[in-house]
Amino acid sequence: MQENYLETLYELAKELNTADDIPGILDAVINHLPKVLGARYCSLFIKNPSSGELEIKAHNHLDIGEDPFINVGTEQESIMNLVLSRDASLIIHDIEEQIGVQNKQKYDTKSFMSILIKHSGDVKGVLNLADKPKEGFTKDDMLITTIISELLGALLARIDLNTV
Repeated sequence: MQENYLETLYELAKELNTADDIPGILDAVINHLPKVLGARYCSLFIKNPSSGELEIKAHNHLDIGEDPFINVGTEQESIMNLVLSRDASLIIHDIEEQIGVQNKQKYDTKSFMSILIKHSGDVKGVLNLADKPKEGFTKDDMLITTIISELLGALLARIDLNTV
């Protein structure tokens, strides 16, 4: 990894450490992590313990508004449900070729990375990144994102996001 990569990750860690509250921490992740990795989009979905569905809690997508209610049902075709069913994070270089899902028009590339957020083996959510130019996401990108996801898993296990 390049030194600049580590410096940028350090800047994210400082931003997380100085966030005023839980929404501030989530916003720091979804706004800073794409910059670290060179991606365009980031979204954080949390698993609703009652329904088992994934619900969006933070994102940097300008086209879906500030406070959308977006959920992904367990039967819905999605990369996130694929990740949940496989119990494994994924890097996808071509969403159409690799898993047969039509790429949305807003994306410039077909690259996608979906990382499980867990705590002690219990899935808490999924962190998605999309639209990384050139070769797409790498194993180093996955490592950085997994580190952040591990920290998010520890945080999410200790709070109730419905009260935040």
